[in-house]
Amino acid sequence: MDKDLIIFQENGLYGVKNSKDQVIISPQYMEMYPFSCGLSLVRNHQYQYAYIDKTNKQVIPFGKYSWCDSQFTCGFSRVMVYQYFEEKNKWGIIDTQGNIIVPIKYDKIWALKEEYLFTIKAFIGDIEEKLNLHQLANRIILDGLTYICTYSVEAFKDLVNCKHLYVKKMPNTGQLYFTYGANIGFVYLKGIPKEPVISIVANSSGKMFPLLIEKSDIGKTTFPIDKATSKETISKVTYHKISFWDYESEKMNDVDNWSDPYGDEQAYYSGWSKEDVENGLADAYE
Repeated sequence: MDKDLIIFQENGLYGVKNSKDQVIISPQYMEMYPFSCGLSLVRNHQYQYAYIDKTNKQVIPFGKYSWCDSQFTCGFSRVMVYQYFEEKNKWGIIDTQGNIIVPIKYDKIWALKEEYLFTIKAFIGDIEEKLNLHQLANRIILDGLTYICTYSVEAFKDLVNCKHLYVKKMPNTGQLYFTYGANIGFVYLKGIPKEPVISIVANSSGKMFPLLIEKSDIGKTTFPIDKATSKETISKVTYHKISFWDYESEKMNDVDNWSDPYGDEQAYYSGWSKEDVENGLADAYE
């Protein structure tokens, strides 16, 4: 919960002040609940629900759900959608970016509690299911980031006792991540990095992980999810000029995914060309 944000009421409407008594969201909502995981549940004059962030942006817009949890629990919230054909509400679970983590198909989902997130009870009719949010929430949230510390690439490799970092793409989501030893971190880069660094961050769900970014992006609290899209490739010879992006010549242990170590992972760098590398953009990383 964000203790530096204070909800106040004026003329029957709710807004937000900061700890210095400055108004940061003018009174405009019929109902407003304390911020959790960076979001506040509000209701408008039509009594529709929405989640807003600290800048008053609607992250989950008005009218999308017929009901929402008043608070996020570790980055998760239950929501309901009214099914007119069945004349009943159906329940699901979303994250702080509005991604649907649990499909909206259940007749009831028990209240989310931190100690039970691995075994949430849900029902379709009288049939009970156990929902494991650890397994279902397989997309990392690059939102509500808090920076703990930042390392150069070489310092990070020394810290984790690894000589190589490998960029890969998740098969289901297309989200980029990097491996260091048997561990993973996540990636936000738009091309050949000018000054890559690795920051240890915590997101709005409280998950802590290393994030590969440009040094100029340090401090940004939200990043869109990048996906590999282009099929453009760079020759192995010039690609190996960048020591940071160095790949082993032999196959990886997970040979099914790494039979071509210059395949899908490399497709992400759609802005790179052979000319870029050959013209010296790679030389800074030798």
